[in-house]
Amino acid sequence: MQIGVAALLAVASAVFYGLSAVLQQREACRFAGVDGASGLALVGRLARRRGWWAAILASLTAAGLHLLALHAGPLVVVQPVGVSAVAFALLIGRRVNGEPISGRSWAGVACVVVGLPLVLAAVPHGPHGAHPEAAIGLWPAAGILALLVAAAVAAAAVFGHSRPRAAAVCHAIGAALSFGLASGTVKVIMVEGAEPARFALVGAAMLMGVVLAQHAYRDGGLGAPLAVVTLVDPLAAGALGVLVMGEPFGADPVALLLGVAGAVVTSVGVALLAARPEHRPTPVPAVPLSVPTTPPSPGR
Repeated sequence: MQIGVAALLAVASAVFYGLSAVLQQREACRFAGVDGASGLALVGRLARRRGWWAAILASLTAAGLHLLALHAGPLVVVQPVGVSAVAFALLIGRRVNGEPISGRSWAGVACVVVGLPLVLAAVPHGPHGAHPEAAIGLWPAAGILALLVAAAVAAAAVFGHSRPRAAAVCHAIGAALSFGLASGTVKVIMVEGAEPARFALVGAAMLMGVVLAQHAYRDGGLGAPLAVVTLVDPLAAGALGVLVMGEPFGADPVALLLGVAGAVVTSVGVALLAARPEHRPTPVPAVPLSVPTTPPSPGR
C-alpha cells in the first residue's frame, strides 16, 4: 500500500466534494421561494443550469478519486481525510460566493473534523458473510431505510417554512440515507451478483438522494447539510452491510464509546454550522421583467 499517495488522493477527493457542495448550494438557493421549484421540479430547473452540471461532474470526480485512494491505502487513512471536505467547502464558498467565515463556523468545522472520524471508526467494514445468520436480506433492510427516509421527509414538512434550517437538516438526513442505500446496494451487487431489481433500487435511491440534497442545500446553506451527509451516508451503508451481508460491527467497546462521543461532538458542529447566516445568490426571477410600453411624456 502507498499511504502517502492514498492521503493525497483522499485530499483531492475532499476538495472536489467541497467544490461540488458549494456549486450545488449556489445553484439550488437561487430557487429559494420560487413557486413550483420543489421535488423533481427543482431538479428539472437545476438540470438546465451549467453550474449544477459542473457540481455533478465535480462529485463524480471526487468519487473516482476516493476509490483510487481506497485502492492505494487503508480505509482508516482515507476515511478521516474525507471529513476535510467540510472545511474545504467553507473555504471554496468564501472564494466563490465572497461570504465571510465566522468564528462560529470554524468552531462547527472543528467539531465535525474531530468528531466525525471517531464515528466513522465504528462503521462496519468486516468481511462478507462473517455472521450470515444475522442477515435479514436486502429488501427488508431497504424497507427499513426507506421508512427512515420517509420519516426524515415528513419531519422536514413539519418544520416547513417556520424553521427552514431544521427542515434542511432533515432533508440532508434523508439524502444521506438514500445515498447510503445506493452505495450499500452496489456492494451487494458486487458480492452477490447483479439483478435488474437491484439496479432499479440503486437508481431510485440515487434519484431520491439528489432531490433531497438540493432541498437541503437550498434551505440550509452549505456547512450543516454537507456535514450531515458526510456523517449519515457511511453509517447507512455500514448498517446495510450488517443487515444484508452479516458483516461484523467491527468495533470494540472502547471504539464504540469513542464513536458515541464523536457523534455528540459532530452534532454540536452541525448545530453551529446550521446557525450561521448563509450568503444567498440572487434568486432566478420567476417571470421576465416587464418592459414599459408607454413612452415618457414630453418634458419629463
